[in-house]
Amino acid sequence: MKTKPMDNTKLGLFVLAGLLFLIFSLYMIGRNRNLFGSTFTIQASFQNVSGLMPGNNVRFSGIDVGTVREIAIESDTSILVTMVIDKGARRFIKKNSVASVGTDGLMGNQLININSVKEVAAPVEEGDKIYSKKPIETDAMLRTLNITNDNIAAITNDLRKITRKINNSNSLWQLLSDTLIAKDLKQAAVNIRLAGKNASYAASEVADLAKSIKQGQGLAGALISDTVLVSNLKGSLADIHKASQETAKAANDLGDLLKNVKEGGGTVGALLSDTLVLHKLNNSLENIEEGTARFSENMEAMKHNFLFRRYFKKQEKAKRKSGDE
Repeated sequence: MKTKPMDNTKLGLFVLAGLLFLIFSLYMIGRNRNLFGSTFTIQASFQNVSGLMPGNNVRFSGIDVGTVREIAIESDTSILVTMVIDKGARRFIKKNSVASVGTDGLMGNQLININSVKEVAAPVEEGDKIYSKKPIETDAMLRTLNITNDNIAAITNDLRKITRKINNSNSLWQLLSDTLIAKDLKQAAVNIRLAGKNASYAASEVADLAKSIKQGQGLAGALISDTVLVSNLKGSLADIHKASQETAKAANDLGDLLKNVKEGGGTVGALLSDTLVLHKLNNSLENIEEGTARFSENMEAMKHNFLFRRYFKKQEKAKRKSGDE
C-alpha cells in the first residue's frame, strides 16, 4: 500500500510534464504560424510554387517574418499564395517588393523570399498583392547540369585522345625540341612586335595629320577650312581658264595671220611673195647704204676743212671734259 501513493505521484508528474510539453509545442507551433502575435496578410501570384505548402516560412531579406497561410489556384497559369506577416516587419516591406519561391538550403523545404527594390514606395497594407518572379525550377536546373556534365565528359574524352596522339607523335616532340625553330619563332615574335609598334606609330601620325588638317594647319588644312583661300583659289582658276581661252584665241589669230601671209595677203604677205617689190626694196636699201657712206666721207672732209676745223675741235674738247668729270 505504501508504493501506491508513490506511483500516483510519478504518474501525476509524468502527466504534468506531458501537458507542459504539449503546451510548449502548441506555443511554438502557434508562434511559428504567427497565431499569437499581431499580424497582417499579403498576397502574391506565381506560375509555379514548386511544392510550396501552407505553414512554410516567409522570409524578408533572409529573416523569418511570417508563414504561408493558404495556397489557391486562380487560373491555369496562376496560383495565389496568401501570407501571414508579423506586423513589426510591415514598415520594411514596400508595395514594390518582389516575392519568389526558394528553398531552405540546397535541398530543404520550400519557402517564400521577399526582397526589396531600390525604388522608393509606401509600406504594404492589409490584403495588398505584391509582385512576384518566376522561381528557379530544380528539375530544369538538374537537366541543364546533366547536359553540362555530358558535354564535359565528351570534352574530357577528346582531350584524352589528343593527349595520347601528342605523346605518340615523335615529329611534334622533335619540333618542340628544335632550338633553331625556337629562335626563328622568337625572331618572328620580335618582328610582329616591331610591326605592331610601327603600325601604332603610323596610326598616331595619321591621327595627328587629321587633327592638324581639321585645325586648318598646312596647305591641306587651309584648303579645307580657309574659305577666303578657297574663294581666291577659285578666282585664280577662273582667271587661268580665261587666260587659256584668250591664249587659244590668240594662237588661232596668229595661225590665220601666218596663213594669210603665206598666201600673200596684206602688206607683209605682198613683201614676202612679190619678187618685184623685194627687188625694189633691195635697191632702196643699197642706195641708203651708199648715201650713208658718202655722208660719212663728206663729214670727214668737213673736219679737215679750215672753215669747220675749229668747230669740230671745240666739240672734241667738250666731250673730253665731260668724260673727265
